[in-house]
Amino acid sequence: MKQILVIAEIFKGRIRPVTWELVAGARKIAAILSQTRNIPGKHLPCIQIIVPSDNPKPLAEKISEQTGNAVIGLQIPGFKTYTSDIYIDCLGQLIREMTPTHILAAHTSQGRDFAPGLALELNAASISGINHIRFDETGLFYSRPVLDNTKNMLVRPDPDRPVMLTLMPGVFKPDSHKKGKTKQVDILKISFGSDACENSRIQPTKILKRPCENQALKGAKIIVAAGRGVEKKENLELISRFADCFSSSAVGASRPLVDMGWIGYEHQVGITGTIVAPEVYIACGISGSSQHIAGMKDTKCVISINKNPTAPIFRHSDICITADVLEFIHAFLTLPDPV
Repeated sequence: MKQILVIAEIFKGRIRPVTWELVAGARKIAAILSQTRNIPGKHLPCIQIIVPSDNPKPLAEKISEQTGNAVIGLQIPGFKTYTSDIYIDCLGQLIREMTPTHILAAHTSQGRDFAPGLALELNAASISGINHIRFDETGLFYSRPVLDNTKNMLVRPDPDRPVMLTLMPGVFKPDSHKKGKTKQVDILKISFGSDACENSRIQPTKILKRPCENQALKGAKIIVAAGRGVEKKENLELISRFADCFSSSAVGASRPLVDMGWIGYEHQVGITGTIVAPEVYIACGISGSSQHIAGMKDTKCVISINKNPTAPIFRHSDICITADVLEFIHAFLTLPDPV
């Protein structure tokens, strides 16, 4: 039976929530394969979750209980801190003995680090940053953002080779977790010398924590977020004045503005910034990259102002205003006060 493998994301001995999204992605692939190949339900591709750790048993049992899937705890003696070469060597040893059609990892700093090397080790295709799984009469293909997240590229891998996929966080909604009977859990101790971690080609020194998230963004009921459409740094003052028109508001920004030094990191909304869920999110000149959308997808009402009628952000908005954002805000600020 063909297998779909999920590599659980483990950090500091804990299961990261993106693992549940990977399982949801794997189930979607299994369902599509069943539908397109006319496979009876009992013969669905087998989903197995791999948990690399020096002590994988408690993590593996928790994942099996939460998902109802078979789990392999990959015990790596002496493995305390993640490094890509240990992951590639150990996972490569295990997966070469299996017959996966798909191997899934998260498109996080960790997944982006080891996935291409693991694909090379396994002679597998590698597609990164998946934000949509599609299919047609010829089989599965995948969507990934390109051109600074303004377009999506459709990629169809060679069907005769396994494919290594990294899935974008926040895209695949995890199934509701209901505790039940723990499925099969196997603990495999990898044949990786006890001193291998100490002699690894890459030696971790320390983990740097990113700056604290902006609690003003977290607590705001209304967020006015700026994107490249504001054109220049000086126009952020206009965004601030616009935000001041609403109570319990805060100013957010897309990543390009932070990268250009126009505004501080504490204002960045997205999976690499702050995850927010306000009552209202007003996107001002933001095109709508998948990373940004993932950071505000739980907003109750999204209002977007963009002069490009085909901007991706409009597909995720409740109210779409096709206008130059600067002209719109100027007009809004000069409206007469209500009588």
